[in-house]
Amino acid sequence: MTPPVPTVLICPGQGAQRAGGVTDLAGSFEQLSEAGRDAFQLAASITGCDLWQLGLSEDAADEAALRRPSLLQPFLVAWAAAEFARAAEQIGPLGFVTGHSSGMNSAMALAGAVELDTAIQFAHDCGRSMDRDCDEQPGGLLALVGAGRETAIAVAERSGAALANHNAPDQTVLGGSFTSLTAAAELTAAYDCQPVELRVAGAFHTPSFAQSDRANRALIDALPIREPFTPIVGNHTGQLISTAEQLRDELRDQYVRPVEWQSVLHTLHSCGVRRFISLGPGNVMAGLVRRFGRSLPDPIRIQRVSQFKTSGGAQHEPL
Repeated sequence: MTPPVPTVLICPGQGAQRAGGVTDLAGSFEQLSEAGRDAFQLAASITGCDLWQLGLSEDAADEAALRRPSLLQPFLVAWAAAEFARAAEQIGPLGFVTGHSSGMNSAMALAGAVELDTAIQFAHDCGRSMDRDCDEQPGGLLALVGAGRETAIAVAERSGAALANHNAPDQTVLGGSFTSLTAAAELTAAYDCQPVELRVAGAFHTPSFAQSDRANRALIDALPIREPFTPIVGNHTGQLISTAEQLRDELRDQYVRPVEWQSVLHTLHSCGVRRFISLGPGNVMAGLVRRFGRSLPDPIRIQRVSQFKTSGGAQHEPL
């Protein structure tokens, strides 16, 4: 019998959300599965905020509030748990789990490395430190569509920004102060790339978050990680993570170094993964995998959990 093709589950990070977008998960709270309702109720009890209702709102003030790391990171964990619970049986066994940036909080819960309540509490506590850095060092993230790594570094050096994500062969992200990002955007025409502002509250994955990274080390050291868990692929170098200490190493300094997403995808492909399943919100993760897949000699399958129907089956996008 031919062994099953390894599958990876991909969890998105901050910036994937949009105002009112929680309706992509379910039309109403009552339409969530019991596990989904439990996840959002748990997040509400930990954060003191009804994140489901906040995710429903299209009000600009509410959308800005949801961007705060102390709320957005727990929101993403609750979303991941709710969406995965709905389709877990159809997805089948997982070979790997990974998360982009703060998606690692969701990944370690779905991999079985930590309990769901622990992941939500950890996301909220780390997020509160990050809220402070967002306030004290205002900034953001700017995607450079059509720019490779070398181009992004050149723009960063001229603008004062920093490389934050290497997402695709033709997409990188810079982080920095608003002044540096404005300068970077003005330079993009000369480098034949398109600037796109991301929906985030700060200059994540840059030195702007050194203070919160130091503060969060105690939380990382105290995190009750259980073994064994489904292997995780880290954002640092695309490294395989199978032990508690390896996971702690991934979480340390997470927000002061770039997300090496291309390395993550290369590692997964080299491990035989040909089925990539992405959670919501949005289609960002599926889009990045699609760009990666176009450079491969063999086809891969891309599926979004939102495509799975409770009555069975799922559409997929072959490459």
